[in-house]
This record gives sequence, C-alpha cells and structure tokens, in this order.
Amino acid sequence: MTRKPYTSSAIRWAAVTLLLGLSLTALACLYIDQRNAETLQQAANRQAQSALDEIVERLQRYEYGLRGARGAFIAAGAAGLNREIFHRYAQSREPDREFPGARGFGIIRRVADAELPRFLSAMKAGSPGFKLRQFSRYRGEHAIIQFIEPVSGNGAAIGLDINSDPTRRAAAQEAVDSGGARLSEPITLLQATPCCRRLRCAARAFCCYCRSTEASPRRPT
Repeated sequence: MTRKPYTSSAIRWAAVTLLLGLSLTALACLYIDQRNAETLQQAANRQAQSALDEIVERLQRYEYGLRGARGAFIAAGAAGLNREIFHRYAQSREPDREFPGARGFGIIRRVADAELPRFLSAMKAGSPGFKLRQFSRYRGEHAIIQFIEPVSGNGAAIGLDINSDPTRRAAAQEAVDSGGARLSEPITLLQATPCCRRLRCAARAFCCYCRSTEASPRRPT
C-alpha cells in the first residue's frame, strides 16, 4: 500500500514526459515541413524568374530582328525594296544564333483598299505567283505580308492580309499605336503543317509595325 503513491506519480510523470516529447516532435515536424515548403517555394521562384528572364531576353532579340528588318525597309525605301534586297539582308544575319526559335521575319505593307489592285499588279509583275490571301473577305485598310525570310517553310504566308484576322490585326494595331513590338494572342500559322492545323497547334506571332519616317500611323477600319 505504501508504494502506490510513488507508482502513480511515476506513471503521471512518464505520461507528461511522453506527451511533452510528442508535442515537441510534432512542433519540430511542423517547423521542418514549413522550412521545406519555403525552400521549395524559393527554388520554384528562382526557376520561374530564370525562365521569365530568358523569355524576356529572347523576345528582346526578336524585337531587335524586327527593327533590323525595318531598317532595311527604310534604307531601301518603299519603292526600292524588293524580294532580292530583303533576301540579301536576311542572309547577312545569323538567324539560328541571333534569333533562336524564330520562324522568320517579314515586311508587312499597309495598303488602302482603293490601292489594292495596283499593289497586287505591281507585286505580280516581280513575282508572278504572288496572290492575296485572306482568312475572310476584308475591305478595310490591308496589311499584307510582302516579303518573308526564310521563304522555305514560310512561303504560304506571302500575300497574307493579316488585317483579315481580328487577332493578328489587334496585335499589329497595338504595335502601330505604341511604336514598339507586340506579341499577339495564340494563333495557328497559315504556313503550319496540315497535321498541326488539324490539331489546332498554337504558335505565338510576334508583330512589329514598320513604317517609313514620312508615313503617319493610320488605324485600319
């Protein structure tokens, strides 16, 4: 009978010690779990920032390429630029190294609807296979891909009136209004493979409006 109080006390202390140990273990697990989560989040943030920096850097390269094409247009003049001159300009660059991932660069000409027949006649005189391509009938101011390099793999886009597609037209107009390069919403390229078109593969088209120093911006109707 005299040993029972001691036994009960020992049991209580053992229980308290066990509970305290379990509590400390739980707190330690929570702390470690929180630290692991913070470490993972920091690593994910670093990776996301690195990917974002790479995307921004690549888009800046594309913009430099577009501005270079605009420089070729301005140097030759609207009447002086032809397919051969633009091809020589493109050959002077190293697209795979300078602009990795870019499918090509082109010159888009703005053509008033009343001037369209004359423009098409002039283009066909130099390139008999040139023809107007539209996604749907469009009678406002046209924005026609006059030249594109490399032609291989992009030939289907030559003659395309990008203003006949609202998505392309919106991106091009933003470039006109801002004077800078603008990225369009996802589109399916006209020159995409038939399989890609069936699967509705999306590609990003990077649009930059290039005009001569004398021209003033006009908003397509």
